[in-house]
Amino acid sequence: MICRICGHQNNNQKLYYVNDKMFQENESFEYFECTHCDALQISSVPGDMSRFYPENYYSLKSKLSFGQKLLFRLRDLIFYYNFPVFLVRKLKIKMSNLSLEAFLKLKPEKNVKVLDVGCGEGKFLTSIYNLGFKNIIGIEPFALKEQIKPFPIRKKQLYDITEKFDIITFNHVFEHVENVNETLRSCYDLLKKNGKIIIRVPVKDSYAYEFYKENWVQWDAPRHFQLLTKKSFEIITAKNNFQLSDYYYDSYKFQFTGSEKYRRKLSYQTSNAVFTKEELKKFTEKSIELNNQKKGDQIVAVLSKI
Repeated sequence: MICRICGHQNNNQKLYYVNDKMFQENESFEYFECTHCDALQISSVPGDMSRFYPENYYSLKSKLSFGQKLLFRLRDLIFYYNFPVFLVRKLKIKMSNLSLEAFLKLKPEKNVKVLDVGCGEGKFLTSIYNLGFKNIIGIEPFALKEQIKPFPIRKKQLYDITEKFDIITFNHVFEHVENVNETLRSCYDLLKKNGKIIIRVPVKDSYAYEFYKENWVQWDAPRHFQLLTKKSFEIITAKNNFQLSDYYYDSYKFQFTGSEKYRRKLSYQTSNAVFTKEELKKFTEKSIELNNQKKGDQIVAVLSKI
């Protein structure tokens, strides 16, 4: 099999057969491991992927009340203005907004033009819009309908876009892309001079993959077409005229809570109440440790246009 990432011809590749564990379907999907770049990828992409993105798919549904949305807006303002973190704890809301943190790390000007690819219902765009970034667009091919205000969400693919952008973001979307090299070439054409891509994505060269294998929650067959490694990232970056200007780990306890549910034959929707407070604390501490050891199961890659 030819690796879609690096182009290597694999003759003795390792094969895996994995079910759709998120929706507990019996259909099995074949993946192979490239012997050159170590990436894991689906052997054959299903013809109609829309059936694997039902209305209750997590990135397309909204459960937030008005009050919750207000609290999250306050949290984002606290992060943006670097107020003490204890203020977020006082609000008793979720601490992290990893997509926002990765974006703000670039120190962007308010007038930057941003394209968020596979934006779902627009949570990330809502965060930056509330902080004053108004020149923003989202595309979501599986959107139930298009949105115009307060910012546009278009039911389109990347190749339908012709405008130029300063920053293009893929927040846990790149793993859903069938042809990563073609996607990066499209991004190159859409980026302005000195433009950047932010990619947040799960990675295979991680403790969680090594320990849980087919029960690793971020495998997510068949929606995740490939699970990259640091080596495969370096290959596709150089191949498509980008510089890998930053690469760091931002995994958290989900790598354990989700994978443990699958290992215990529980559904994805099972509440975290099945874990003790001690277990959850241990999962969080272990995640921080793994990020420091560069063995977390998800990363942030920043690609700069050369």
